[in-house]
This record gives sequence, C-alpha cells and structure tokens, in this order.
Amino acid sequence: MDDAERIRDAWGGAELRGLWDAAREALRTSAPTFRLQLPDEATRQAVGELYGRPMWGAGTRISVSKLDEALRASRVGVGLREALEALHGTPVDATETGTADTASPSAPDPARTALAAHDLLDEPWAEPWLRWIPQYGRIAAGELPALADRTARVLAAMSLRGPATSWTPRAELAARAGDPRGLDAGTALSRLALKAAALAHEVEPSGSAAAQDALWERSGVLPDAVSATALCWALPLTGTDPWSASVTARTRLGLPAHLTAADLRTAPQRLVEPGTPVAVVEHDRLLEAAAEAGTATAVLGLGGRPGPVARLLLTRLRADGAMLHVNADFDWPGVALTGLLHAEFGAQPWRMGADDYRSAVDAAAESRTDLPNLVGESRATPWDPHLAELMATSARAVRQEQLLDVLLADLAAGPGR
Repeated sequence: MDDAERIRDAWGGAELRGLWDAAREALRTSAPTFRLQLPDEATRQAVGELYGRPMWGAGTRISVSKLDEALRASRVGVGLREALEALHGTPVDATETGTADTASPSAPDPARTALAAHDLLDEPWAEPWLRWIPQYGRIAAGELPALADRTARVLAAMSLRGPATSWTPRAELAARAGDPRGLDAGTALSRLALKAAALAHEVEPSGSAAAQDALWERSGVLPDAVSATALCWALPLTGTDPWSASVTARTRLGLPAHLTAADLRTAPQRLVEPGTPVAVVEHDRLLEAAAEAGTATAVLGLGGRPGPVARLLLTRLRADGAMLHVNADFDWPGVALTGLLHAEFGAQPWRMGADDYRSAVDAAAESRTDLPNLVGESRATPWDPHLAELMATSARAVRQEQLLDVLLADLAAGPGR
C-alpha cells in the first residue's frame, strides 16, 4: 500500500469530507483558520479524534496550523497539504481555471482583515458573516475597506457572546467609529452590524423597528440615550452639581424621576453614600405609593423587569456601596427576578421569605381576597429553600401590591428584612 492509499484508507471517510474541503479552501486563500460545520455526532467524533479535542455543537473553528500538526503527529504521519493532494487527487494550489502558477493571486478580503485586526476572526459568527457580505451586503467594492474597519470597531464593542450586561447608546457607539449618524436605521454600517448580531445570537434578522431595537439591546446597544429610563424615587444623591440638584428637586416636589442613559452619563461619579438603603421593586405601583406617602427610603421601580438603564443604575449603586433590597411578586417570575438581582447585584431579598408568603396567603384567606393560581416552571429560592416548597404546595400567587401596607411600613423605617 503506497502513501496515497494509506491516507485515503485512514481519512477518506464521508465524516471527514467537509473538513478536507474546507481545509483545502483555507490553504488556497492563505486563511489561518476556517469554520467547519458539524452536522451530526459521527462527524463530531471523527473530527474530534483527528484534531485532538472534543467537538460540540453544530460547528467549530479549525486552525490550519494545528490541523497540520495533528496530522503529522498521527499514525499516518503526513502534513495537511500532502493529505489533501492524496485525498482529492489534485495539487492543493489548483483552481477551477488553472494552477497557482498561472492564476492571478486573489486580493485580500478587507472584511476578513478588519475582523482579524480586532481579534474577531475566530468568533462563530465571523465566517457566515463574511460569506454574507459579498452576496447580500450591497456594499460597493471601493467602499468596503473603510466600512469594514468601522464595522469591526463597532462589533468589537458589542456584546455578541451572550446577553448584554452593559449598554452604550447607538449614536455614541457610532461616534467611536467616526460618524455619530453611522448606525442610524438603514445605513450600511447598521446593516452590517445587525447581521453580525443576528448571526451571533442565532436569531432571524428582521426589518421591523421593534425587532431591530430588541437586537440592538440584546447586543449591548441602546437605540438612543433618552427613551429608556429607570424610574426612581427619593435617591439621596450626594452631589451638589446642577444635575443632582434637579433630581433632588423632584423628590421635594413629591415626584419620581425617570433617569435616562444620558442622565447617568451626566451624573457625578458617585451617586450615593456607602450603606445607603435602596429598595428595588418589581412593579412601579409600590414606587407610586412610596412617593404618595413621602417615604424617605429610595426606591427603584423595574416595571416588571430590569431594563438596560435600570441595570446601569444598579451597577452604579452597587459600586457606590449602596445596600440593595429586592421585593417582587410571590410567583415564579418574581422568584426568578429576586434570584437574578441577588446573584448579579448582591440585592438582598426583602419580605421574600416563607413566613412572609404564609402570612400573605393567610391574610388573603381571612379577607376573602382572590389569589391567582401559581403557574409556570418552579424556581429555587436559595435564600429560603422553604419558600419554594411552600409556594408549590399552596399553588397560589401573591402580587406585590397586595402587601402594600407592610412594604410601605418597611420603607418608612428602612427595608432590612
């Protein structure tokens, strides 16, 4: 058996066919890595055994140099180029129109070069995005180098590996790439950035404004700096600057403040003194009642969920050393919200124990108040394991507003329970 036969015998299986085709194209174009689809378990196992690491999911990125090293270290003991020539029966440098000696060298891909300059080339979404640009990007060849560089700078600042934990207004992000209007709806830069975001988060791109705004937000970008807000009451700001004075003036008028991302960008570095208690509540009804009662304790209303600006504010407050206390509905979403704020921001559950739930259910029964059924997937309550057990047994949900009197009394004295 000659060397070519040995190579085909060892690596000629159907499971490795996609690997060899992609590797050949990478060598032809001098690409240091390539994206490989892994459609089934047999392919994952075959590629993993050859490459020297387990393969998971529907795709992976392969390093050409590491693949070459793995082949040379194998029992066959040949390099990548020799293996491909044996498997395909033609020189690796051959093209559809001739050999590398007669074909004109291909020009470098400016989009690929831009991603590489920002360490983005190995991201799972990079190769599909690079293939999409010449087909559907609608970018003139002469415009691509500058636009690709601007896009790569934007993408490097976005959250494309998971849900965002911090946010930047879109105009501010665009300004970093050279044009504050560059990411406005319909621009080439926004089209390229949104496509990369859709690939990274594995969602279908959409032309609707609402869907695009949601994708921006998921990727750490606010559509603007003024529309999303965090609703606050009685923040005891330490600053004496005009911004702090304007927020404090609303408290004196008995009015909550809707703080925007622009507000937080303008605010002084320190907002409150260490140890300042801040009540974080799921529903704004409790904040409204606190403002009407004139309670001294600061309240942050989440309107059902912690939006981007609320998260930015929570991050600032925690950095200042504020003592965050969270109260939510006694239902599974409320339990999940409590756990999230406890894990991410160190907020302490307040009136969220098994005894509090039992008292609320008993009080509702005594006053003949209807309680809705507890529906959805149960959640753990690590701050009080008995709470989840009791809620599952009782199978009744208690809304936050049904405990207004108790919660307002706590806010008057300072939440700590």
